[in-house]
Amino acid sequence: MLKHTAIILLGLALTTSGMAQAQDNPPPGQIMVLGTFHFTGGGQDMINPEVDDFLAPHRQAEIADVLDRLEAFAPTRIAVELMPEHEARFNERYAAFRAGELELGVNERQQIGMRLAARLGHDRLYAVDAQGGMDFEAMMGSAAEAGQDALMADWETYIGEVQTYMSAMDSLDNTILDRLIQENSAETSQYHDLYLLLAQMGSQENSAGAREMTNWWGRNLEIFANVARIAEPGERVLVIYGSGHKRLLDDFVDSAPNLQWVDPRPYLEGEAAE
Repeated sequence: MLKHTAIILLGLALTTSGMAQAQDNPPPGQIMVLGTFHFTGGGQDMINPEVDDFLAPHRQAEIADVLDRLEAFAPTRIAVELMPEHEARFNERYAAFRAGELELGVNERQQIGMRLAARLGHDRLYAVDAQGGMDFEAMMGSAAEAGQDALMADWETYIGEVQTYMSAMDSLDNTILDRLIQENSAETSQYHDLYLLLAQMGSQENSAGAREMTNWWGRNLEIFANVARIAEPGERVLVIYGSGHKRLLDDFVDSAPNLQWVDPRPYLEGEAAE
C-alpha cells in the first residue's frame, strides 16, 4: 500500500513540476497576418479596389461572419495598419465604441479590428505601421533614361495581369469573406514579384528601382519588428494589414526563430474549427 501511495505522490509531483515548467516556458508568440483590401478604397496604393457601402446591412452581416471565423484563433492582441503616433487617439475611439458612445467608421481597422477586439474584451489595439512610400515617377524615369525598353514592356504586361486579377477579386459581387480568402491566397502572394521588376529599373549611376525597393523592404521590416515586439511568448497576435504587405510580413514571421507563423486561411475557410 505504501509503495502504491509513493508512486501516486511521485506522479503528482512530476505533473505539478511539468505544469510549472510549462508556465515558466510558454510557447513562442504566434502571429497571423490577415491581408485585407481597404474598405475605403485606399487611394494611395498602386491599384485601388472598387468601393462599396460596407455599413449596409448585408455587408455588416458578412463582416460578422468573418469575425466569427477569426475569433476561433482567439487572438490575445490585435495590431492594425496605423502609425504609432495615432495609437492613443485610436484607442480613445475604441474605448468610446465599447462604451456605446461611438458609431464605427467604414475602414477595416474599425470594422474588423475594433469589432473583434471588443468581442474578445481587449483593452486596446496596437498601431504598428512604419513610414514609407514609393516614388514611381523616379523609377519609371530612371528606366527610360537607361533605355530599358524590354524591362518596361515586361512591366506593362505584368501590371496588366495584376490589374485583371485584382479587378475580378475586388468585384462587388464577391462577399467580404470570399475577398479575404483570395487576398490571403498563394496566388495573390505571388504577385508581390512585381516589386522585383521595379527593383531592376535604372542604372548603376541612377538605381532608382533598387533604392525604392530597399525602402519598401525596409518599411515592411520595421512593421515586422513592431509586431514582433508585442508577440511575446504565449501571445497570439492578429495583424490586420493591406494585402500588399502580407508576402513580406509572412516571410519575416516564418523565418524568425522565436516566432510561430499562423495561416489565416484555415480559419477563414472554417477548417480550423473542425
